[in-house]
Amino acid sequence: MIEPSERGLRDASAESGRDRIYDPLRRENLGRSVLWALVSSKPVPLGDIPNFRGSGIYAIYYAGSNKLYARISSAECDIPIYVGKADPAGSRKGQNVGPAWEGTKLRGRLRQHARKIGTALDLELGDFLARYLPADDLFTPMAERLMISDLQPVWNVVLEGFGVNQQGAGREGKQLRPKWHEVHCGIDWADGMPAQPGGSEPLRRAIAAHLERHGSAPSASDGEPGQPGLTDLSPI
Repeated sequence: MIEPSERGLRDASAESGRDRIYDPLRRENLGRSVLWALVSSKPVPLGDIPNFRGSGIYAIYYAGSNKLYARISSAECDIPIYVGKADPAGSRKGQNVGPAWEGTKLRGRLRQHARKIGTALDLELGDFLARYLPADDLFTPMAERLMISDLQPVWNVVLEGFGVNQQGAGREGKQLRPKWHEVHCGIDWADGMPAQPGGSEPLRRAIAAHLERHGSAPSASDGEPGQPGLTDLSPI
């Protein structure tokens, strides 16, 4: 017969098996540590990104009065409207990949986004904030995927196309206008492309439905550490 004390020890042992042990070197945990470092940083105005070096991950937040994004509009920057990353030079072809701390790919990507938002007719650049983190490119893809999975940023999930650049000559007439550009017109090269089926209204309804489900931050993950501090962002 098993004594109650022995049964308790056995149950506790079963609950503390391999899957219950925190392994900081698991790929997902390494990616999540990058995510935590990003969200612990202080947001800055997207239109006033300072000079700094490196590639890495970033999140953009909305804090304006556009009714379309009212559910996530907050100066507290809880729910990003978009999450992305900037890889080092050479990453796309996998040849002569530069170190994550060289170049200005992350800064350039944020400023590119700022120019696009500033050109859109129904958006105000001053309503947007950003967090960014120069980080090792081995872990930023996992951090990006985790953040998108956890927070479901509407411009990643519903309005694909915010991060796209102008298509090559002759391709604009063969491809549909990206969904983000269908809702937020004002960028000349996209305005000249064929419209999405039904125009912007189905996309606006999809945004409302999405934010109804994902308009608040999820509870903290089990084992989430305290707010980690950031290291120097290597200003130029």
